[in-house]
Amino acid sequence: MIVLENEYIVCELDSSVPVLKHKWKEPVPGDIFRKYLIEILEKYRSLQKEYPKLAWLADTRFLGEVDKETEQWFTEVWDDLLFNQAHVKYHAVILGEDLFAEYPMEKFKMDAEVKFKKNGVQLGLFSDEEEAYDWVRTR
Repeated sequence: MIVLENEYIVCELDSSVPVLKHKWKEPVPGDIFRKYLIEILEKYRSLQKEYPKLAWLADTRFLGEVDKETEQWFTEVWDDLLFNQAHVKYHAVILGEDLFAEYPMEKFKMDAEVKFKKNGVQLGLFSDEEEAYDWVRTR
């Protein structure tokens, strides 16, 4: 079921897993990227009432590089919103092949694993959707 779609992103609920999956369609300016992540977070919080073990899956293969402001926002704002306030426990990211574009996602994963280990947060990085889904299903 699609819960959000526009020119930059499609976000859908797969209730069979359950997972809230969003896929970036193309590179996005930092302010728009952050705005849509907040919108997806609100969808997650709403759906979590019905799906208490809802996982988060981000497909960033077509996202491109994020700006420095967004990289800083990941560690200063986003991870707290995601893991402390929304209580996301399972977070999977599908990475593309551009090392420069994917480095911030890998750094986000490493930082969040350390900061939120006590909360039971588990993060995984994957090269395709099938791998990511397999990982989510085993959580």
